[in-house]
Amino acid sequence: MDTSLQYIFFIILAPLAALIIIGLMAYARIMYPSAETRTLTWTILFVAGWLVFNALELADPTERGSVFWSKVSYFFIAFAPVTWVGFAARFAKREQWLTPSWLLISSIIPTITLILVWTNEQHYLFWTTYHFTPVAGMLAFGVDHGPWYWVQMIFSYVLVMAGAYFIIHQYFKSFRLYRQQSAWLVVGALTPIIVNAIYVFHLVPGWEKDYTSLSFAVAMLAFSVSVFRYHLFDLKPVAREAVVDSMRDAMIVVDLLGRVVDINPAAKTLVGLPSYQIIGQPIGKIIPVWNELVAPNSQTQDIQTVIEWETGGERRFYALRVSPFEDRWGRSAGRLALLMDFTARMRSEVELRRYTADLETSNQELDAFAHTVAHDLKNPLASLTMAMHLLRDSLSEGMTGMAEQFLSTADNTIQKMSNIIDALLILSSVRKMDEVRQSPVDTAKIVAEASMRLANLCERTQAEIIYADHWPAAMGYAPWIEEVWVNYMSNAIKYGGKPPRVELGADELLVDEDKPMVRFWARDNGPGLSDEQKARIFTPFSRIGNLQVEGHGLGLSIVLRIITKLGGAVGVDSQPGEGSRFWFTLPAASPLDDSAPVKVAAFDERLL
Repeated sequence: MDTSLQYIFFIILAPLAALIIIGLMAYARIMYPSAETRTLTWTILFVAGWLVFNALELADPTERGSVFWSKVSYFFIAFAPVTWVGFAARFAKREQWLTPSWLLISSIIPTITLILVWTNEQHYLFWTTYHFTPVAGMLAFGVDHGPWYWVQMIFSYVLVMAGAYFIIHQYFKSFRLYRQQSAWLVVGALTPIIVNAIYVFHLVPGWEKDYTSLSFAVAMLAFSVSVFRYHLFDLKPVAREAVVDSMRDAMIVVDLLGRVVDINPAAKTLVGLPSYQIIGQPIGKIIPVWNELVAPNSQTQDIQTVIEWETGGERRFYALRVSPFEDRWGRSAGRLALLMDFTARMRSEVELRRYTADLETSNQELDAFAHTVAHDLKNPLASLTMAMHLLRDSLSEGMTGMAEQFLSTADNTIQKMSNIIDALLILSSVRKMDEVRQSPVDTAKIVAEASMRLANLCERTQAEIIYADHWPAAMGYAPWIEEVWVNYMSNAIKYGGKPPRVELGADELLVDEDKPMVRFWARDNGPGLSDEQKARIFTPFSRIGNLQVEGHGLGLSIVLRIITKLGGAVGVDSQPGEGSRFWFTLPAASPLDDSAPVKVAAFDERLL
């Protein structure tokens, strides 16, 4: 290019570029206020000053004026790289650089440069000679560089290249969604380095004018494109290797046009394609069910569903969540799709459902078997009981003491067998019945029936039973509640003192305003229970204490089943040496209550 044209273009472009970047800076400060924008403002101000005073240096017709404006411009030339690397550090989230001590140290060489520039005629360390060339009516100021010029040049290169490194490194760390904005920053970072190298090392023959200041203006324009076109500082880049690349879940970022703009390694593995075959493709090609789930015109739709995906010849299940995201001004920016592989969990749930169904079938078969066997045993047991009574009557006159003892043992064994059969029948009925007709129960009558069933046990142990004077009205199912009282009373007799003393009672509770309850209880005078014994007292086949007493260990577990299904609760209050009080609760009955079928509460089999 002709030398005169180089200077003409510069004198035209420099003031125009300064005005443009200052205007853009003012607009950015108003529309996009942020710490990054404030840092960029300083860089723009120093570049604009560089441009303006370079133009004044060229336009001044006097040699003295050219030297003066050149010296003034070095205030901006020397400090522009410092502001530049400050902006790059802020953008790349390396704020640890931006400390007062770092700013002070980084200002040492620019400050020395300014001193040497303004005192150059005393030592010629910065410029060794000046020369002036008239060009197209202007006076071009030329110099031969001294040793400190190269110190300043190297220092400036280090800062400019450090800033470029920060930006380029952040570019490769950022989501692809952010890389367009970062790409313009990379262009801006490299442009001054390339242009200045061309000038300093004379890489283009015939190029005489230093366009470095204009190259920095081009960089500022590139940054402005990032700010205004790609919303730099609205959508902040993040370190993807720390957040996204290490995710086990698949992540896909989609723009407003439904194109894939970013994808993490887990998603690439799932899709089975390299990035260059995925980025820019419609998301519907990547996730086949996308178009069925996401309405094209709905930018605010949040979707959670389960999809099936065949990968590697295997059908797998994924929890898909599609969430829209917005920029800082509330404008839609795209969608984020996350896919969590829960095939193993799904298979476990299917296996668990199958196991539960098999278990339920087995339980039903077991209940049917228990019910059948219990009924089948009732008749021969009744016949055996009658035969024992007839034998006792026929031998009554000549019965020896040993024969009496054998007959009593047989009677007790028959009674024990009868109790086990009754427990099996109750257990079977409780398991099978989903609905039971609950009605106000006559607790006094139920307790009397239970006492009659325990008459032989009371007589044998000389037990004392103390009954309540008043029984609050409660809702329930009489046959089941009678079984509960039989279990509580028999346990109180078996595990009570010598002789047993059993106190029966009830009191009213108010669980909440809409649910009054009645608590029934049986208190014994036994040795009491430890915390460990209380924790397992209602589990099947568990015996109370260490006493060697008769029993099959099913009674209290049946109580738990019955009361839970009737909507109540069971428990025990006991301290070692102070006896025990076993209690159960039932819904209180009101005068308006009438007999009605009630769906029983679900019973958690894990309680047993």
